[in-house]
Amino acid sequence: MRTILDDLIENNEFPLVFIGSGISKRYLDGFPNWTGLLEEFWNAVGFGLNFYGEFNKNIDSLKAVNPGLSEKELEHYSNIRMGTILEESFNEAFNSGSITLPNFNQKDAYQTKISPFKMAISKRFSQYTIKEKLLEEYNSFKNMLMKTQIILTTNYDCFIENSYNEISRNKVTKYIGQKGFFQETFGSAELYKLHGCVESPTDIVISEKDYERFDKNSVLISAKIISMMMHSPIIFMGYSLTDVNVRKIISDFTRSLNDQELQILENRLIIIERKQGEDQLIQEVISERDLGCKLKVIKTDNYKLIYDKISKINQGIAPTELRKYQQIVKKLIVDRGKKGTLKSVLISPEELDNLEENIQNRNLVVALGDAKYIFQIPDIVSYCLDYISDTDEISNDTRMRFAVSRNGRFPINKILDENLIENSNLHTSEKAKLINKISECTNFDEHYDSINQSSILTKRKTSVEEICKMDSKRNKIYATISYHIKDLELETVKRFLIANLADLKDKGEISISTELRRLLLLYDILVNAKGATTNQP
Repeated sequence: MRTILDDLIENNEFPLVFIGSGISKRYLDGFPNWTGLLEEFWNAVGFGLNFYGEFNKNIDSLKAVNPGLSEKELEHYSNIRMGTILEESFNEAFNSGSITLPNFNQKDAYQTKISPFKMAISKRFSQYTIKEKLLEEYNSFKNMLMKTQIILTTNYDCFIENSYNEISRNKVTKYIGQKGFFQETFGSAELYKLHGCVESPTDIVISEKDYERFDKNSVLISAKIISMMMHSPIIFMGYSLTDVNVRKIISDFTRSLNDQELQILENRLIIIERKQGEDQLIQEVISERDLGCKLKVIKTDNYKLIYDKISKINQGIAPTELRKYQQIVKKLIVDRGKKGTLKSVLISPEELDNLEENIQNRNLVVALGDAKYIFQIPDIVSYCLDYISDTDEISNDTRMRFAVSRNGRFPINKILDENLIENSNLHTSEKAKLINKISECTNFDEHYDSINQSSILTKRKTSVEEICKMDSKRNKIYATISYHIKDLELETVKRFLIANLADLKDKGEISISTELRRLLLLYDILVNAKGATTNQP
């Protein structure tokens, strides 16, 4: 069945994604919902009263004062009230010594001004374990995160950012609480933690006072979120349509739109709801008078299919790389361009990391190419994929210029032939540099001996397939395959390298880790080096 997600892929737009506690609960062992968390702490304090008895009393009193509230709203406001009761009682018990927290005492609470209750919540969510049975789906979730322009969440835990940073060379930029809403941001590869984070207990939103303070700034927060939502498709996952937070965000948004804009919104607003046991994607159009719009709801239990669809979006560069472009342009052109006469320099995308330290205080304009290659010089991912796959769309002259312009390890031996170099169109000095690389890039032992021994998963003879099953950390897999490469079938290694390079390219990455570079060169020496030297058995 075709869904709005297929339109998203067709339009090739990175979405803005709201991630709720339902996602953490899906993948993390023993992860509680909001009410379950409050019940945990209620029992820890040792109240004589029954938690749900008190909870029901709160609901009854709220209903008496506000008879128009829905069940979800009553539950929402009762949770906030219970949070207030708990914070007061927990802190009192902590200060009297009847409750203790590891590595945090009464003096620490006084000096840091951190609520012991919030510190306890921080410690509760600081550690987690991924459910082993969902590891394959979780890997798809991580790949999906690479295709999100901005992520917003009300979760306290660090599951989202840890998942993102585990597979991205460029970390997601995180804003906690309301800090990000008062700062200038770039609008790419950003995570907004609206209700706080375990890394900053003071920003955790849990009690009535916290929500009152949060609501005081809701105009600014809503304005920033609306600005983000105007330019991106919006996906809610891990929330239900009845979630009060979701409904407030959507209703704030729709109130600012005219009829024509509302029509556009209906094809850009998606809610993913779990339907237990459902393997297909079932799309429904819901008309919500209270929200002021229609929206698409996709019901499924097959979240891997959702993630895999979103991961197909490919703009040629990942949001993390796009953010890096924006930062460099801002710093070098906007901030430093006021200092004097501007000069220009043309750089390749992967040089951005070192650009500022190389130019120091020079005044310049940076020309950023949007074509596949700049002056036919590819990024290293494109170069290596073309080289290892034997596609050979990149000419030998381009490969040679690429090799001259770069240091470090990368596959090069196809072009390290003195006759080939001499007959090329390179300058004499460039030819000399390439010829000097022959001894360096054909010495198997030198590169083999640099393998980090602590990263080797096993030293017994094994296969590429078995190595890949041993650990989810790619760099350890690369190091282990490098260690065993002379005992492995090289065609299998080649397929592995092509798959990993293609994955990096799909994610928009333009750089490669040291461990993968080493593996690429070791493979290259064994397959392509004419004068290779090795003492390895």
